[in-house]
Amino acid sequence: MNNKMTNFPEVGWVEERFQVQVLNDDVCEFEWTMQSGGSVPVHLHKDSDEYFKVLEGEVTFKVNGKTIIGKPGFEITIPKMALHSVSNKSSERIKCKVVYSPVADQGKFFQILFFLSEKNPNYKNAMFKAMYISNQMKFREFSTLQGGTKIFMNFIFAFFKVFAPIMGWNKLLEEYQLKIIH
Repeated sequence: MNNKMTNFPEVGWVEERFQVQVLNDDVCEFEWTMQSGGSVPVHLHKDSDEYFKVLEGEVTFKVNGKTIIGKPGFEITIPKMALHSVSNKSSERIKCKVVYSPVADQGKFFQILFFLSEKNPNYKNAMFKAMYISNQMKFREFSTLQGGTKIFMNFIFAFFKVFAPIMGWNKLLEEYQLKIIH
C-alpha cells in the first residue's frame, strides 16, 4: 500500500465519520464517531481482528450474540470471523479508536474514499461509490454482512452494476485506476 499521505481527510456517511490516523501495509487505525441512534449491522471480518477503545460515550457491542456495554476507557478486540455489531443507543455521540490488523483491504477502501473526498468533499453517496469502485477492482470484502442486510446489499450491488455506468461512476473508477498507477 505504501501510502504517501500523512494528513488524511475526514470521511464518512450518514451517522458515521472516520478520521484515519495510521494507514500502512500492516495496520489501519482511525477515530470513528457515530451519532445517537446509529448502528453498524451484524457482520464479520474474514481477514482482520478489529480493536476498539471507547473514547467518548456509551457503545453497545454485540459479539457472537453477547451484548457488551463499553464506556470511556473500555477496550475490546473482536477476532476475525466473530459475528458482531456496534450501536449507539445513547443520546450522545460516541467516539472510538478503531484498529484493523492485519489491514487486509480496509486501507484500499479508505484510499478510495480519500480520492472521492479530494474530488468532491460533499459527495452524499461517496460510501456507495467507494463500494462500487472497490467491488469493480476486486478488492477483498473486508466486512461480510449477515442476514437481511446482506440480501439488501446484494440488491444494491445489482443496482450498481446496471446504473453506475449510466451515472458516470465508471469514469470515477477509471480516474482512480489511473491515479493509483502513477
